[in-house]
Amino acid sequence: MGNERGPVLVTGGAGFAGAYIVRRLLDDGYEVVVYDLADFRPESRFVVGDDASRVPLERGSIDNWPRLFEVVQTHRPAAIVHTASVMDIPFLDANPTIALSVNVGGAVNVMEASRLLGVDRVVIFSTVAVMSEKRYEPIDADHPTVMARVGPLGAYGAAKLAAEAFSYAYRQSFGLDTRVVRPSAVYGFGMSWNAPNYVKNVVEPALLGQPVRLASGGVMPRDYVHAADVAGLVAAILAGPADADRVFFAGTGRPLRTAGEVGQIVRELIPGADVAIGEGLTEGDKAELPFRGVISMDPARAQLGWEPRFGDLRDGLVDYVDRFRAFVAAGGTPTPPPPGLRAPGSG
Repeated sequence: MGNERGPVLVTGGAGFAGAYIVRRLLDDGYEVVVYDLADFRPESRFVVGDDASRVPLERGSIDNWPRLFEVVQTHRPAAIVHTASVMDIPFLDANPTIALSVNVGGAVNVMEASRLLGVDRVVIFSTVAVMSEKRYEPIDADHPTVMARVGPLGAYGAAKLAAEAFSYAYRQSFGLDTRVVRPSAVYGFGMSWNAPNYVKNVVEPALLGQPVRLASGGVMPRDYVHAADVAGLVAAILAGPADADRVFFAGTGRPLRTAGEVGQIVRELIPGADVAIGEGLTEGDKAELPFRGVISMDPARAQLGWEPRFGDLRDGLVDYVDRFRAFVAAGGTPTPPPPGLRAPGSG
């Protein structure tokens, strides 16, 4: 799916995962247009590099139908990668109508504009949190989500599963080529302070010479997947065959790693790092634990030829540390945590 049919529009392309996707698509020879509420943050701009200044950035929200339609009509993309959403999980749990209007409604807006304006393929970002309780491992895309007594995790997971369902509806009703990516615990330079997976809250304070004290979470297991590998999977889906699966997990497929192991690796990579993570579980960890399991990446390998570059967590953390140091050396100022933010496991 090359430039002969138009560019690739990336919603949320100025954000964390979006910036890695933009960079990968540019490297693969695509023209890219970004649709986002905000400009590139300093870290995202650093990930994209000098090309950030030449990538068209259209400002707007995914729940603003007239604006979104205008942008798709103007640029006539061959494909859309839809990463934009509200990702503040506690906020969405307290305000589920926003999960509905933005995360579900925004995804439907993207698909509606795509079918009206002839977009060839739409890749919808979902989440591993559409899962409820794991019934078998390795977990694949045929694993149940809604069951008799359990379902997706919170308003965020529910909204993402609803968007997945609509992607099938658009496929069935209009023939729109929709694909879904379910990322696991995404990490890497530029990630949000709101991420519940501990990595930023360990790596960046340690690099800045600050002590890291997290009261709990050390035993929480996750399949940590680097943002660059998620971007590589998206690129493989865009270039993949028409008869490939509709849903792919984004993980490593390796045994799960804990936040405590993240802390240990950071201590090894950063001389003098003072990191201590307690072994208890937060309420958020307890809610997440039932669906965490080894993920099958065999479909992505067999159907798309995809392989994670950072299958080893240590290699991915080395990349994070190196990028952060290069960013600061180039004069970058790290984005500070939002006022009042409590780090995962901070008590």
